[in-house]
Amino acid sequence: MGAHVDTELLQTWITGWSACRGVQPHDDGASTFVVTTDPQEQTEHFLLEPSTEQFLEFARETKADPRRVLTVVTNRMQDLLDAADPLGMRVTDRKQSLMSADMHGQDVEDPRPPSEDFVLERSEDGPCRHVSVRVGEELAARGSVSVVGDYAVYDRIITEEQFRRRGLASFVMRALTAGVLTDDVTTGLLMASADGRALYEFLGWQHLADVFVIRG
Repeated sequence: MGAHVDTELLQTWITGWSACRGVQPHDDGASTFVVTTDPQEQTEHFLLEPSTEQFLEFARETKADPRRVLTVVTNRMQDLLDAADPLGMRVTDRKQSLMSADMHGQDVEDPRPPSEDFVLERSEDGPCRHVSVRVGEELAARGSVSVVGDYAVYDRIITEEQFRRRGLASFVMRALTAGVLTDDVTTGLLMASADGRALYEFLGWQHLADVFVIRG
């Protein structure tokens, strides 16, 4: 089953992502935005396949507000970046990817850790479920997932630098998936970094759209 990027899908991702980040999404009629919990109370707006005119309107508003960030999900990234070039915006990330996966056939059993040294821990925070991997008291890797309807939204799959290249990211993804399949989810969603995309493709995830982030 293939997911299609539309407003409903993006809203699903934002809902799940916000749940794991501890922020509340708001709809201003033209975009969805969140106010982060950092000391600066940064406001992040999300746009899906905006027209050039709509994008430039939001880009100008972002340029005028140092606490504002604009995240755009699109398959015409370069066209939009070229249009914004005269504004002198800072492109802080142009290599993210919105991805999806068919959850049917995924393994419901907890995966075996890459080494006996690694211990899997699970916890829940409201609608968000967390997995962490430790070596003794030291955190080696972690990740989160929340359920939104039929979707599982994954977030912050992170391996600490000294533990990379040991298969922990795959282990965390499989552990999160095993834990969430009890909810009969059908589709996985996540926003991948450039480094993470190769891993998720290896695990069977599909690229849906490019994502870039700009600020003033």
